[in-house]
Amino acid sequence: MTAAIELEDVRVSFGRVEAVKGVSLSVARGELLMLLGGSGSGKTTTLKTINRLVEPSAGAVRLDGEDVRRMVPHALRRRVGYCFQRIGLFPHLTVAENIALPPRLSGWPEERVRARVAELLALVELPLEEYGSRAPRALSGGQQQRVGVARALAAEPEVVLFDEPFGALDPILRESLQGALRTIRARVGLTGVFVTHDVLEALALGDRIGVMRDGELLQVGTPRELERAPADPYVRELLEAPRRALAALEGDDA
Repeated sequence: MTAAIELEDVRVSFGRVEAVKGVSLSVARGELLMLLGGSGSGKTTTLKTINRLVEPSAGAVRLDGEDVRRMVPHALRRRVGYCFQRIGLFPHLTVAENIALPPRLSGWPEERVRARVAELLALVELPLEEYGSRAPRALSGGQQQRVGVARALAAEPEVVLFDEPFGALDPILRESLQGALRTIRARVGLTGVFVTHDVLEALALGDRIGVMRDGELLQVGTPRELERAPADPYVRELLEAPRRALAALEGDDA
């Protein structure tokens, strides 16, 4: 079966700086792959090659077997949902209008658009009757991010890209939205790539995790595979960090 997303020896250079160094990976239909790494690891740049927000300097990116370079950028981005940390809701549009924008741009009939908006607001637990007519500024940060997730799903994209969407939220709200995303995945069979610097988030949400450092993809595997057989000292150190933090807390309590 053709993978939903394939990257083959993808390289990205900005002048003399090589930000992504020969990354190859695939994402199966229905899988959520986490790209985990620190600042400057190349994870967001890698993510953006999928919807051509960043053009690779070399290598190939394919969506359902088709090279994305052969696709018109705006048509590609209608097939690929995008959810990011800054949310980017249009302040002059209501919540319902923000979510309705992608399917309207895709030419959906208005009746289908309205039904989709109601369906998605119910899915993210913001009922249309209560929240649809509100302006984004009238929502909390967590509610705005839920709307951002709904908008990313609105046009029934083949895949969804998540660029640290919960990174700016407090830990309790972040955990709540992670739970909401797990529920959404179970209901709609989401296929996607999710960028994060948070080890616990990667472990909680991902079917597989790709660990990046200095533009290189060090290892890809399930959480259990990475824990049992880390391919690099950095991978081992990264996965042991939460355990070390807990041990330090327990030591302070002793």
